[in-house]
Parts: sequence; C-alpha cells; structure tokens
Amino acid sequence: MLIFEGGDFVKTKLSKSNQAVRRSEFPRLVLKVAVFALAAVLTICATGTAAQGIFGRISGTVTDAQGGSVAGVKITILSEETKIERQTTTDSNGYYVASDLPVGVYSVIAEQSGFKTVKKTGNDLVAGARMTVDLSLVVGEVSQRVEVAAVAETINTTSGELARVIDSSQVKTVALNARNYMQLLSLTPGTALTVDDQLSLTTSLAINNQSVNGNRPDSNALSVDGGFNMDSGSNASQVNNVGIDFIREVAIKSSNFSAEYGRNSGASINVVTRSGGDSYHGTVFEFIRNEKLDAKNPAPNAVKTPLRFNDFGWDFGGPIKRGKLFFFAGEEWKRIRLTAVPQSRTLPTAAELTGDFQRVTCIAGSYTAPRAGKCDLYSRKSPRSRSHHAAYNRRHSDCQDLQHDDGTGERALPGYS
Repeated sequence: MLIFEGGDFVKTKLSKSNQAVRRSEFPRLVLKVAVFALAAVLTICATGTAAQGIFGRISGTVTDAQGGSVAGVKITILSEETKIERQTTTDSNGYYVASDLPVGVYSVIAEQSGFKTVKKTGNDLVAGARMTVDLSLVVGEVSQRVEVAAVAETINTTSGELARVIDSSQVKTVALNARNYMQLLSLTPGTALTVDDQLSLTTSLAINNQSVNGNRPDSNALSVDGGFNMDSGSNASQVNNVGIDFIREVAIKSSNFSAEYGRNSGASINVVTRSGGDSYHGTVFEFIRNEKLDAKNPAPNAVKTPLRFNDFGWDFGGPIKRGKLFFFAGEEWKRIRLTAVPQSRTLPTAAELTGDFQRVTCIAGSYTAPRAGKCDLYSRKSPRSRSHHAAYNRRHSDCQDLQHDDGTGERALPGYS
C-alpha cells in the first residue's frame, strides 16, 4: 500500500487484521449503494405511475365562531392506521391543503393559541378523492380539545365525474361468485354482465365480461395501484387478477372523468391493494364450494355436475419501523375441478350430409311454409351452395304436393295428426 508522507510516497504493508477489515467493509459498501439505488428507483416509479392512482387530497377552511377565517393555524393530518403525520398551516384566508396522501382513514387536527384544539376523526380518503374537511374553532385554552367524528359519506363537490368507490368492507362481504373482483363492477349503475357463467372466469385473466354504459366489453381500462394492468396485445385480458383478500378498495370511474384516467372509451377501474399498519395482522382463509351446497338448477331435466372448488391462502402485514415503514404480503391458490354441463346436440344424418334435407322440412305432424323472401337460405355462388339450394327447392316442391292448407297458415301432412 502507498501512503503520501512528507512529499514522498512510502510503501507499507497492512496487517492481516486490517486487511480483513477492509475486505469486510467493501461488500457492506456495495450493499448500501445497491439498497439506496433500488429505493430511489422504486420511489421514482411509484411517484410517476401511481401519483394519480392511490393518492388523494384533503383541503378545507378554518373559521372562528363568527365565521371569520383564521390564519396561521397549525393543521396536523394523522393517519389512524399507520400514525404517519402531515403538517401544514392555513393561509391568510384560513385555507389549507395537503396533497398526495395515501388512501386511508385520517384525523384532521387544528391548533391555534387562544382557541381550543379541534380534532375531526374518521375522514375516509379514497383513491383520487378531493376531500373537504372544514373546521370551526372555539375560544378557549389550547389544552382543551373538541373532537368531532365524521360519520356521513363525503360528497364530491369539486368535480363532476360519475364514480363509485367500493371500500374494503364491501369487497369482503359482498357475495362474489368464484371470488373474482371483476364482478364488483356490476355494482355500479349502467353495467351489464356479458358472461352468465361467472364460475368459468375464476382462474381466468379475461376482462371482457362486463359492459359499462353500452361500451364494448374490452374498452375498460384496468390498473392496480395506478399501474397499467392490461395485456396490450389482446386488450381483453389483465396481467394480475388480484385476490379479494388483498384489496383495500376498487375505484370505478364510469363517465365524465379527467383525461388523466383516459386511454380507453369505457370505465376506468383502479384496484388499490392493502398495506401494512402500525400493528401486526394476519389471516389464513379457505373458501369451499361443491355441487352438494349449490341450489338446484330450475331448468327442465337439468343435472348437477360434480364441482370441487377450493380457494385458500394467507396474508400478513405490519410495521418494519413504526410510524415510518410498513409491509404487507400474501398468497392465494384456486383449485377447481369442474365437470362440463351436458349439452344436447343434433348430428346430421347420412342423407343430410349428401344434401337431402327433405325429412327436415317434411317433419311428422306439421309443416310451416317459409315466408316470402325468406326461402333462399343458401348463396348460389359456390357449387356446394348451389347443390343445397337445388335440394331445398326440390324438397319444398315435394312437400307442397303432399300438404293441404287448413286455413290457419299451418300446412299439415296427410296421414299425421
């Protein structure tokens, strides 16, 4: 090792202990740099892609008992789940605003000397919401506290979009066939199901099974935490079918929403996943379905086919550093064993395969004459079509020779009742 000393380079040799220390410091330095770079990349990506998807805004005005605005009031916005705080102050008009707040339930606290401290709890901020929380101060000591609980649903008075947010309690309690979150879209007005058998979509990534406001089923735009969640190649399938137990809320904007949510002509559907809180919580779940628990099909001669459906998994979340960093993880498996429902099909006879459809037209019992202009069922362009067309005309002529009109428009064949 060379050391610069007194204007000259002096060559020295490190002891084995110093060499070991320097060797051990190098991997730690590389690890620290890698972790820092990864955190920076994730922060940039999350800010760029999810800024409009999983965040909201809380604003309002602080007034006194006479309705006058109060400037310089200290506003503290506290997350009731993670205990993370955001602080700001009111301007000369008593107005405050806090942007880019993660979805969650917040308490808004106003403190000013000469007034009692006011705390408004239970403000449920959903994705993309612009919530207004106005506070009124009462003269008194700062140590005195006035607490108000927000229990009514907040009305959006800042934009004219038609939207619906399905919160976590609805996501978990609404009966969903096969527990597919795409069925939640049917809770919004103007939505029609285009696939009756929702069980067939259990493990599917298809998203073209709902139509919103008459749009094509594949015209909806899907995202997860603000990130694009569609296969651009087909435009009818998603990348990640998020499990019901991992969803905090589903924000559905069906009409008149901002251009930032555009791309498709249909609805904008954003799934907000759960996050860890200030305490540890975990769940182990399993949902079971089989044909013995299903209702009887009311259709005539319907048969209940064997069904074994197991949906099971786990989730766990909590703090890494309380008030600073949190985690949430989970897995879900869907195992389905389903026998196809029997279908009745009519196969062509040997005569029909050769183009003879006489027995199809001259059925035993009755014959209904074709309406005018509806007799030419086949195109005359190809040889096969011409053959079918000739066979149709021939059997139609044969049937007319055998039938008589009873005056009702129905022509019965002689010899049959």
